[in-house]
Amino acid sequence: MPNWREETRLRISQEAEGVRRSPPPCFRRLDAFGNPDHPSIFKRRHKTSDAAAATSLSSLLQLPSPSNPSAPPPSELGSGSGAANRAPVQAGCSAAGRRLQLQLQASTDDDDVGTGRDIVLVAAVGPYQRHQRRSPPLITRANKCGIVMFLADRFGLDAADFLGWARSMDAQARCCYERDSFVLSPEEMAEMLLLDGCLVLFAVFLLSRNVCEGKRAAELARDEKHGKDFIYLSADISLHTKQTRLDLLMLENQIPFFVLAELHRRLKGTLFDKTNHSIQELALSCFDDIHPGGAHLAASAAANDDEFPFPFPPKVHHLLHLFHWSRVPRGKHTVGVSSIVPKEPEPHLPCATELEESLARLKKKATETTTGRRRRCSLDMSFQRDTMGMRAVMAIPALCVHNYSDCVFRSLIAFEQNHLRCGLGATAYSICMARLLQSEADVKLLRKRGILVHTQKSDKEIVDFFRGLRDEYADTCLPDDLLRLCKQVAAHQQSRPARVVRRVGRQCFPRQTVTFFVIVGTIISIATLVNTIHSMYSPYREVEGG
Repeated sequence: MPNWREETRLRISQEAEGVRRSPPPCFRRLDAFGNPDHPSIFKRRHKTSDAAAATSLSSLLQLPSPSNPSAPPPSELGSGSGAANRAPVQAGCSAAGRRLQLQLQASTDDDDVGTGRDIVLVAAVGPYQRHQRRSPPLITRANKCGIVMFLADRFGLDAADFLGWARSMDAQARCCYERDSFVLSPEEMAEMLLLDGCLVLFAVFLLSRNVCEGKRAAELARDEKHGKDFIYLSADISLHTKQTRLDLLMLENQIPFFVLAELHRRLKGTLFDKTNHSIQELALSCFDDIHPGGAHLAASAAANDDEFPFPFPPKVHHLLHLFHWSRVPRGKHTVGVSSIVPKEPEPHLPCATELEESLARLKKKATETTTGRRRRCSLDMSFQRDTMGMRAVMAIPALCVHNYSDCVFRSLIAFEQNHLRCGLGATAYSICMARLLQSEADVKLLRKRGILVHTQKSDKEIVDFFRGLRDEYADTCLPDDLLRLCKQVAAHQQSRPARVVRRVGRQCFPRQTVTFFVIVGTIISIATLVNTIHSMYSPYREVEGG
């Protein structure tokens, strides 16, 4: 047993040497300052089109290298003849070109990340990403080895001892994944947990709000002995923070959370010596600026309030599970025996404009609780009728729809469809929003009510966004809470006051222009009546005054 652990540690150390001594490509230009070999960095930029750049670099991305050992050799790329043999090569080049464009876009504006993607661009972890041939991520295996050796040299991580621990946890780690979904020996599994676990913990260290507030990363960057290694190893994550967060929220890009907890326990007194937070709080604070929001509120409440009614779950499966837990309502949308048979609630949910016509007001859900603290949940809807049954209120939390929202919602829904015990909060929210937003007029109404705020999407794009999520929850089990909400809305729609209001509105005010002229005519009539009455009584007032 000790032999393979020492051999693995030595192999990781050898692979890390090249990465730790050479700066990333984005840093080579900065090294030109004060370097006599590069007297000036203000050179004329070689102009080329994005398509040409993608085509020229796509072949480099497909060639075998230490960072991309899974790529086919040049003989395979050039062998064969005819369209049948050229098609795979062209498809591979075009895919690499699209990936390059996404990386360039993420580096210039992290918020403008492509929607609907299923490719890891920065940080690939877990057994499902070991042999990804579509496009290699920015952080290669050599980078992971460099991070392991940096943590070992600077903070005393015993890589060989952790390999032994990971080997002993092989059965528990494999239970976290689908049975027979990958082929790895126990030693390879332990090595994967070491490399990917250190990468994820290193990313948590760089992205966590609690660590950034303590300026721990800035101290490491100024370290005389290991500062340059830290800067080089953290370059890809630091320059692509938004994309790294999205990668760590993909369902197929996860590692067991107990691996992170073990690494954090071993490095708590060194790497995290000035951070008095649990690994759950550190990991959750990495996603503070990812919408739907709620992580920052959950972390602060859990840290500052000993009587916080909802502590972290006793068992966290992975980062996506923790993110999902912080966004969905507690104790709602659970799946039971009655939810096994698929049901379709959409016919009982009218669109937003129809709800307004039936005296059901849409409003932004309050963010304050009875204790004064802000709620964590961002995906909780409620419907309530007044005592007379004439009016109703549907409270919807505010939502910011970004370019990356499609990736986040699809990850949340995919997690719920595979882990029904965690509830279907995101699925229920998506079903309701898809039905409420049937047209651009519905989106305008929610914008007016303050429910859709600061969104970068047009009205039509928001309608298409929620409509496109339907393929994620097709034929799903629906929770009783959602069906109860649908029944409440249907009961209000079928009530006599609501039907009378709708009938009067459709007959008397069929269009907005007619409504406008009716209101203007009513105002003019009232003003004329008042003026007439005043004219009739003015002579009597003069006589009485005389």
